[in-house]
Formats: sequence, structure tokens, C-alpha cells
Amino acid sequence: MQSMRSFSAVVAFFVSILLIATTVADYATAQSVTERPVVYQLPGMDKVVVKKDIIYKTDGEAKLKVDVYYPPNIEKSAKLPLVIFNNGVGAMEIPQWRVYQDWARLVAVTGMIAVNYQSRQGAAFKDTNDLIDYLRSTASTLQIDADRIGIWTCSGNVNVGLPLAMQENRPYIRCAVVYYGIAELNVIRQTLPLFVVRAGQDSRGLNQAIDQFVQNALVSDLNFQFINYLEGQHAFDIVDDNDRSREIIKQTLEFLKINLAAKQDAAAPETVLTATTFYDMLIRGQSDSAMAHYKRARTTFTGHPNYHWMMQESGMNAMGYQLMQDQRNEAAVEVMKINTENYPNSPNVFDSLSDAYEAVGDTAQAVQYAEKALALLQTDTTTNENFRRAIREGAEGKLQRLKRR
Repeated sequence: MQSMRSFSAVVAFFVSILLIATTVADYATAQSVTERPVVYQLPGMDKVVVKKDIIYKTDGEAKLKVDVYYPPNIEKSAKLPLVIFNNGVGAMEIPQWRVYQDWARLVAVTGMIAVNYQSRQGAAFKDTNDLIDYLRSTASTLQIDADRIGIWTCSGNVNVGLPLAMQENRPYIRCAVVYYGIAELNVIRQTLPLFVVRAGQDSRGLNQAIDQFVQNALVSDLNFQFINYLEGQHAFDIVDDNDRSREIIKQTLEFLKINLAAKQDAAAPETVLTATTFYDMLIRGQSDSAMAHYKRARTTFTGHPNYHWMMQESGMNAMGYQLMQDQRNEAAVEVMKINTENYPNSPNVFDSLSDAYEAVGDTAQAVQYAEKALALLQTDTTTNENFRRAIREGAEGKLQRLKRR
């Protein structure tokens, strides 16, 4: 989607700066960073079962390993959802970091499987991709449900984790958690649940990039939850030992558990039709697809049109006129036509369809539907008198104008 790509250069710049800054900071405080525990702990974390140093990839002399964390007393027949702690910066030692081990144990004691893995600098995306292939191909042996995978990614790792999770050919990635980081996106999966946390005490540049992402995510109607932790520092989950940090971590675990809890509905749409997504499709010239989506949404509509804007007569009418204002007259015709299907006894929608046909230069159709509006006015009892008069005067004036051509 273009709106998500428009700020990709800005994001890429800030991500590169973040990677450099993180590397320097980690070098300077390596002991404290690698040994710091997560500030939220749960009973039973010490009983989590860990299968360590499983080789998932051999590349020349390199043997890359993954550690798999299981809930205590996992049943032998169980197939559990998986959370991958993304190693997007390419650090071979990350599985030994206390923070990653604690997060994996938190996930495991919550009833899921977690993995930490090695990846190489400059090859982290390929290594992560190969890790996922390995985990899915050995899912039965590892007791993993290959169709219920979540990604947890943070800081400079997000540059790999988020674009990977957004890939359209990965419906088995059911959700993603993004802590204090952001990434360049060329494609989006609108329905992928995201949990995004912004640390208010982080760098201005990074937070500006996150702010831009959130703005574009709203415009694109992404399915995301956003927490703006104003007092939080970068890596708040290990450096800010307070109730707010613990609450956010608890929310994160609940988000993962909820979104990985059930089997994927094979019939679930990849796009949820909203007024925004519908209009964007029309603007991009995808009228056929937009109308197909709309008709499917209409067949499942069970609410009250007063509370569903695109099922309202006035809502679709307003969209049609906005399209005409934006010089998308052909799309306006399609919207006005479908409104006549929704409200076949409304004089107003046929008068509006007449306007749309006039805008595209189809005089015959414009005349036909103006006359239809006037005919319906004869038996209409639901429209107030002032509006009836406006429709009549508009339709009659339009007919006079059109018939002189």
C-alpha cells in the first residue's frame, strides 16, 4: 500500500541510526544488558523445559542453533502455538542473554512454546526465514502447531521481524509484537494483529518514525494495538522495574495468547472492508474488487444500518459524491448503483445515480435515473417534505438541462 511505503526512507534512516547506537550502547554496557532479567516474573519459570542447541541450519562451517522452551509438564500429544523471539540484528550470542531467556520462559509458562535462535549479521533475514522453514518442517517432532506462530521483535531487530511477519505468503504468522522499534514496509497484511509499544524516553528520531508508522497504520486501517509508554526507556522491560512495565508485559503475553489460541479460520478475509479501505480501493481503480468485497460484507451484515456507515443510504451517497469531487466519476457510478440496490425505493439514491452518470457524460442514463427518482417520489412516504422538494427540483432542473443537449 502506497501510504505505508511513503515514509520508508525515513524509517530506514532511523533504523540504521538505531542499529549503530544500540551496538555502541551494548558494547559499553554488555555485562548489564546481557544479564539483566525481565522485570516481570511468573511462578514456574524455573520449571520450563528447554531443549538447547538444536542445529536448524548448516551453511559451510557455520552451524546455527535454536533453543526451544516448553511449558512445564507438556503432554506428549500436545501441539502448541509458537512465539519466535526475533534475532534480526544477527547476533550469535542472543540466545544466551538473560532477557531473551526470561521472555521465552514467560511465554512457555503461559502455555505456549518459545524459541531463541542464532543468526548472522548481514544474513539475519535469510537465517530467520530458514529458521521458520525448519520449525514448520519439524513441527510434529517439536510439538509445534505450524499454523499458529507469533513474532516478538524489538529495537533494531524490528527491521527483520516486522517485514517478515507482514509477508502475504505467511498466513501462519498470526500476530506480531513490536517493542521500541519500527521498520521499512513494502507490503502490509491489514488483518495481522500487531501490538506496538513506543518508549517515550527513547530517541526523538526513532519515536518520530514510530509516530509516522502509527499515523499511516490508522490511514491504512491496520489491526493494531498501540501503547505509548511515556515514562518508558528503550528496553523498559529490563531497565524500568515498575508496575507500568509489568502491566505492559502482562498485556503482551495476553495478546500473544489470545491471537494464537485458536485455529485460523480458513474463510477469514485478508482484508476487512471499512470505509477507508473501500474508498482506497476505488481511488486506486480497483472497482471490481471493491464491489466484490462490499457485496460479501453486505451478505454478512447483521447490525442496524444507522450504526454501520457503509450500509447507510446517506453514507454511500456521501462517498459517491466525494469520489466525484476527486474526479473518480466511474467509481462514483459504481457506488451510487450499489446504493440503489440497497435502497430500491429511495428517490434520493436514483437522483444521485443520475448525477454520477451525468458526471461521466452518459446523458441517456442520467435522464433515465432522474425520471426514476421523480416516479418514486410519487409514492414515497418516508422522505420529509423539504427533502422531497429538493430532490424534485434538482431532478427536474437536471432533466431540462440534459434534454437540451
